[in-house]
Amino acid sequence: MERPLDRDLGVHGIIEAQRRSEGSARLSDAFIGAMRLAAKLRQRLARLTDRQVGQLVRDVVADGLRVLSPEMEICEDAARRLFRSGGGRWAEQDASVGNETAPPCPACGAETICQVGIDEPDFLLCASADCQHKEPLGIGTDDSGNNNAA
Repeated sequence: MERPLDRDLGVHGIIEAQRRSEGSARLSDAFIGAMRLAAKLRQRLARLTDRQVGQLVRDVVADGLRVLSPEMEICEDAARRLFRSGGGRWAEQDASVGNETAPPCPACGAETICQVGIDEPDFLLCASADCQHKEPLGIGTDDSGNNNAA
C-alpha cells in the first residue's frame, strides 16, 4: 500500500495524507493507511528539535482549538515551553526574531511573524492574509536543512 511519493513527504505532507486516509470509503483502507502514516509521522517527529515540535503544536494542534478555550491556553503554554527548552536550541540571534524587532514584509510592508521551519529553513511570514510572503531567515539551519543552532 506504500506509494513511492510517501517516502518523500515532509511532516506537513504526512499529516495531510493521514487526514485524507481517514476519509477512505473502505474502513480497512482508512485504518491501514492511518497506521502506516502514523508510524512514518512518529519517525519524522523523533528527528525534530523541541523548537520544531513547538511550531507544529502551534500550526497543527492549536489550529483546531477554540481561541479562548483552556485547551488553547494549554497548547500555547506547551509550545512556549518547547521553544525555551534545552532541546529547542534557540540561538542568541533567534531571541529577537518574532518580537517587535522583526522587519516589515518586503512585499507589502505588513508585520512579519517568525516561523520555525519543519520541512524547510526558518522563515518570516507576512501576517497579512492577502500577502502571506515568506522570507528565509538564514539562521538556525545549515545548507542541508539540519538545525545547527547550539
